[in-house]
Amino acid sequence: MRWTRVVVASGLMVTTAGSVPLAHAAGATPGMWTETSYNSVFKDSGRSPEAGNDIRLDTAKNDYEAAQIVLRGPSAFTVRGVDFTALQGVADAIPKTELSYNPVGYEYLDRNSYNGWEPDNFVVPTIRTAPGDFPDRLLNRTSIDVPADQTQSIWVRVHVPATAKGGVYTGHAIVRTTNGNLNVPIRVNARNVVIPPANRSEFTNVMWTNFLGLTSWDPGAGDTVKLFYGHDRYSPQWWQLIDNWADTMKRYRQNDLQLPLINLLTDGGSKVDAAGNYTFDFARFDQVVQRFLDKGVVNRLEGFTGAGPQNPDRNPQFPRYLQEVTPKQTGSQIPDFAYWDSPEADNWYKQFYPALRQHLADKGWAGMFWMHVGDEPGAGGDPGWFGIAKKLRQYWPDVKIGDAVVNDLAPRVAQVEDIVIPNLFTYTINPKPFDDQRKAGKPLWFYNCNVPAGNHLNRFIDQPEWSQRQTMWLAYGKGATGYLHWAYGNWQYKMSDQTVKGDGYIVRPDKEHNTVEASPRYESLRDGMEDWEVLNHLGKTNPGLAHDLANAVVQASDKYSPDVSYMQRIRVLALDAAAGLPLKGLRYTRNGLQFDLGRQAQVDGVQLHWGGTPPSKYRVLISYDGVKWADAADNSGGDAFLGLNAKARYLKLVVDSAGTYDLQGVEVAGQYLGQQNLAGGKTYERTAPSARFPDAGNEATDGVLGDNWGDGKQFGYELASIGDSVQPIVTIDLGSAQSVGKVRVHAYEEYPDYRPDQITVATSEDGVNFTDRGQVSSVNGASRIWYDLDFAPAKARWLRLTFDKTMHDKYQTGVFIDEIEAYRN
Repeated sequence: MRWTRVVVASGLMVTTAGSVPLAHAAGATPGMWTETSYNSVFKDSGRSPEAGNDIRLDTAKNDYEAAQIVLRGPSAFTVRGVDFTALQGVADAIPKTELSYNPVGYEYLDRNSYNGWEPDNFVVPTIRTAPGDFPDRLLNRTSIDVPADQTQSIWVRVHVPATAKGGVYTGHAIVRTTNGNLNVPIRVNARNVVIPPANRSEFTNVMWTNFLGLTSWDPGAGDTVKLFYGHDRYSPQWWQLIDNWADTMKRYRQNDLQLPLINLLTDGGSKVDAAGNYTFDFARFDQVVQRFLDKGVVNRLEGFTGAGPQNPDRNPQFPRYLQEVTPKQTGSQIPDFAYWDSPEADNWYKQFYPALRQHLADKGWAGMFWMHVGDEPGAGGDPGWFGIAKKLRQYWPDVKIGDAVVNDLAPRVAQVEDIVIPNLFTYTINPKPFDDQRKAGKPLWFYNCNVPAGNHLNRFIDQPEWSQRQTMWLAYGKGATGYLHWAYGNWQYKMSDQTVKGDGYIVRPDKEHNTVEASPRYESLRDGMEDWEVLNHLGKTNPGLAHDLANAVVQASDKYSPDVSYMQRIRVLALDAAAGLPLKGLRYTRNGLQFDLGRQAQVDGVQLHWGGTPPSKYRVLISYDGVKWADAADNSGGDAFLGLNAKARYLKLVVDSAGTYDLQGVEVAGQYLGQQNLAGGKTYERTAPSARFPDAGNEATDGVLGDNWGDGKQFGYELASIGDSVQPIVTIDLGSAQSVGKVRVHAYEEYPDYRPDQITVATSEDGVNFTDRGQVSSVNGASRIWYDLDFAPAKARWLRLTFDKTMHDKYQTGVFIDEIEAYRN
């Protein structure tokens, strides 16, 4: 772990690591370090275990990638700006205009997210307990005032042009402050693989917005643009905002344009006479669509008309479906509604659908257009949703229908619609109906909103920054080619009213600059989609490897690795493979199907090259000593690459299916450990665990990280009633007396409720007399899955760890113990 040491002399603070002061003012030069874009930096944050002293980015081409410059000082200062040099490569340069920054701002959360119908079921894991300020804004300003003893992050991004040559580029960022300037080195390793522009992507990014009109059942909320910017529709200021928004969409790969059809047609002068004859005017519709197409923003047009039961207070025949139709009051922004199976609705279908179909054909836009029937068909959806879909097909046989689904109707809706859009929770609990439709040729998109909650991937403010990014890795692994989320900018939905924080918006209004303000979550979404493109590029030539790399980090919306270092290492493997570079494996000696790496290593995965058909069942085992082995992975994830995220010296391949197989080559991805894990593979004694969650005998020191209790890679102790306590003890024999100054304990990953309240570490030379070295009660870093305790190095043969756990609420029904590591320092 690297720390910035500060020496204060005569009012001037000089950092001995992490920054190079270029100039000094009267105050103290702020200390500086860097964090990845995966981490959340709070006002009181210090350096994380992942922190560095420079910016190092791995990218493709036409790729944005970001990091954070973090500042903190004993006296107040102002960040006046950040300047960049060009990034120079061997044969090319990235212009400084391709580098940009935003000071990070904060959103106050009055409480943590919960799923909305069970108030004590909080979203986990959260990055911090509310109330408090959470980093979720990328401010559109060049400077910011920073109070004394407060941490301030500067979000810095590099865009590598599509035309840049592959290779390493270096340069600097210069942070100008009132208390001195700081020089931050930047290194970018750009792989020779080009991410296509979003309007030519095979992936569709759908963000529901209110910019162009109503897309909800709440017309009383008013016109979003008028409320938050003060612009009248189609005024010069309105068009400038729309242009700025379109530019933002393009930068963030938002390539679907949602079109509230009733509003846009009404704006153009569409109307209905007393006899029920409709006149449709597409002038405003065309003007808006053409604007986005000319800017190269989108490749899909999303037709939105609302149909559904609404609410009982608005629908006396609830849950009978209501269909949105052109209002009788000319020019009204609020549509009329007719019961879906009424003569009025039928009159609407037979006039509107053919007119829209013909107009799209005339404009040449039919191929990029898809259409909603009614969002989230539920109560009344049978017969309402299915009845309207049938009417739509009657008048428009080749229309592409897509609606997000969340409930028991979802499998049936998937059979009818052309784009299958299950909520991620709905998909996770029963993927087969949707995978069957995908295999039959329909696009599969994932949908997130206020669900899923729990331990599932989503994009709430108090979830880890990487949660949104990893959703896109899951999408690739499951064959999904799109993503839909409500909402982009539903700013009428106050944060204090949101049960899951940030569900209502991922950008904020910036009236001063007549644009929108982005967020780290918006960046994370773009990063994930760019990763999807890298995997998709690789998948054109090596689909097995692309799938297995995605599966290595995320297997389901509620089963994934939260280890950000591991995520980034697997991403590097994907970038290299997509660029045609071989996997740079660890050296080993081979004896049959057993491999000796020579010394302890962090093992990220194993790439296997089979001649012919691979075996249907095989496992990879790991060991520190070549004697005691532990299962680390099996081929349920794939045949080309098995992700491990383990520590070991030895690996062994065990084939469990009969037959003769030709293993032609093996690469082991990973890196050698800088220090030996002194506890690796060592024997230990421990308090007898629960019969339900036994210990195989080596699970605390085998090098394998557990995910949840179901994988059997950790042992546990149960608690029955609130107030009950347990204090299991694990005593590790290191084999000989040696210097120890650091102990790490891997936390239970899935739910923090099953983690200890406190861990006490003691050492002994004789196994009888122990000296306490300290306690630790919280995890740290962006991953938040390790307890780290550093202490003055002491000579020890035995380590004793005491785990204290009390049941404080109904969810804390036990404690699980997983990997324990020890190092000299």
